[in-house]
Amino acid sequence: MGMNERFAALRAIRELADCSDKEIWSLLTFVDEIRLPAGSVVAQAGRYCTELLVVVEGTLRAMSNGTADHFGPGDSMGWAAMWDRSLNAEAVVAESDVCLLVSGHAQFRAFKAVLDRQPLNGWTSPIRLPEWEEVAS
Repeated sequence: MGMNERFAALRAIRELADCSDKEIWSLLTFVDEIRLPAGSVVAQAGRYCTELLVVVEGTLRAMSNGTADHFGPGDSMGWAAMWDRSLNAEAVVAESDVCLLVSGHAQFRAFKAVLDRQPLNGWTSPIRLPEWEEVAS
């Protein structure tokens, strides 16, 4: 996936709607791209939320209290739980093969910095793929 597709995926996040294009471009180094096969468990309800997920290709199904929601390209999940460092409210499964942009807690600090209008110059974060990286290879 190219940088333009990654940019478009981040630009679609409603929490980043007030950010400039320059600020969105600055966040591109703070996301990893991951591909998962259909049926992969992406998040478990009641477990600590460890990643912000942005759907680039495919569909995720989120189940909560017997209700299913579907998330497709341009949708994101986990923003509130990452911001608050809280639990996943829903169980999430890849309904089809998916391509996701993922930001762990260390990387998510860059999103907070941008929203707080703090400069990212020289700000770095270790890149860490999620626990299910081995399924994606």
